[in-house]
Amino acid sequence: MLALLDAFSNERHVWTVEAMSVHFGYTPSSVYRYVRELCKAGLLVRIPGGGYVIGARVVELDTLIKETDPLTKLCIPTMTRLAQETGCHALLSNVYGDHLINVAHVPGKEQMDLTFLHGRRLPWFRGAPSKAILAFLPRKRIIKLFNEHFEGDKNKENWRIVLSELKRIEQAGYCISEGALQEDAVGFGAPIIADGEVLGSISLVCSKRHANFLNYAMVGQSLVHGCKDCTTALPSGTAVVEG
Repeated sequence: MLALLDAFSNERHVWTVEAMSVHFGYTPSSVYRYVRELCKAGLLVRIPGGGYVIGARVVELDTLIKETDPLTKLCIPTMTRLAQETGCHALLSNVYGDHLINVAHVPGKEQMDLTFLHGRRLPWFRGAPSKAILAFLPRKRIIKLFNEHFEGDKNKENWRIVLSELKRIEQAGYCISEGALQEDAVGFGAPIIADGEVLGSISLVCSKRHANFLNYAMVGQSLVHGCKDCTTALPSGTAVVEG
């Protein structure tokens, strides 16, 4: 039943029972029963014309996460400092099972229309926020994500290329990407690790023009230290949500 929620996205945010039946391969009667329960829970709501959209309860839960998530609360001061020091936009991305989602944003000095802001799911093998995390995950976990989420051919050659890049990122402690998520953007990313678990990443994003005035190594090291600062006061028992 909850899997029906995965169908909703920015590209397609209105679904009918019939369309979901075809999409998931369920019988219309099963989908109708699931949708009815989701509507009762406030996770979906019916609109005129027979379609369904995400309900108000999702908005309430999103607000609850922003106000109570310990990692977000601890990272905001560090993100604010990094944004002020570098002029870049600072983003916090959390790992939720096999999903990597931006959950907080501190604006930088530049006016930029960022593609991936709050609530947007990030691609796993493209961009500094995700690669900074991948480089510090167990090999078995990386293989699973590669087989399920790599956007190119899942062959041995691409696997070797990915693994080689992740090893370089692990050695450096941070990742730098150019034009991976947006054509004119440069991203710096470092992982947030607590008790051996990778919880997410903090990334700094700016235009290529602004990046010309930055010392990449200094930005990377500042980001690494900032991520470590975020976990020093993290309550015990906080862990990554595994899929």
